[in-house]
Amino acid sequence: MNTKVNYSKQNNMAEITLNRPEALNALDNDMIASIIEALKDAGKDDAVRVVIIKGNGRAYCAGDDLVDMGTEAHPNPSDKVKEYYEGYPQIVFAMKELEKPIIVAVHKYALGAGFEIALAADFIISSEEAKFGLPFVLRGLASGTYLLQQRIGYHRAAKYLYLGEMFDAQTAMQLGLLYEVTTTDELENKVKQLAERLALSATRSIGLMKKAMHASAGLDYEQAFKLQTLSTFASYHSEDHKEGIQAFVEKREPKFTGK
Repeated sequence: MNTKVNYSKQNNMAEITLNRPEALNALDNDMIASIIEALKDAGKDDAVRVVIIKGNGRAYCAGDDLVDMGTEAHPNPSDKVKEYYEGYPQIVFAMKELEKPIIVAVHKYALGAGFEIALAADFIISSEEAKFGLPFVLRGLASGTYLLQQRIGYHRAAKYLYLGEMFDAQTAMQLGLLYEVTTTDELENKVKQLAERLALSATRSIGLMKKAMHASAGLDYEQAFKLQTLSTFASYHSEDHKEGIQAFVEKREPKFTGK
């Protein structure tokens, strides 16, 4: 871990904070490595029930560092294909593999790689003034071709990818990308409220559903329902399921442990 990414854990919540405010939290290779390290640590820690990703300073994340991603500790590979593949897509993969809910808090800008990371989260909460976009085409690059299309469909994604246009938080909400839009002053509080709610939930079941939902993409109905059945079977043997049934019988609120 380095000072460009802060990582903390408290009250069953892990918080990953991008901390390169002088560059609007533009990502370099050190930051990518640290974010992946933090996500893996959160996955191994049974006490962590939910993960928050946010940015310090004036913006959440303006994307990859266009000047130079390479650092002394993590220089760019000589192979360009390897460089692009081992960049922010590895964060997306780590987020997908983490069987715990992830919230991304967006303020001011969520652009390029920063927006892709937000799209890989389970919940996005945004401030009212935030701008979203995948303006790769404005730099002569072809990227951002998967996640946005998966979320909003081909023709809507084509508009933002081919024209490089940004859109505001209200548009993102209308497109179904956001959990909530709030004021800048209330953003941290709203994120904390959702995180606390998730941390008290049956996070083992959430993790199984998350895994099944990702794995179901591209499957036919029969295969998808077989996968759902296996997830249901796994959750049936969890401590959270036993607690859920016991709480129902005793007419009280369940006290889940995420196990």
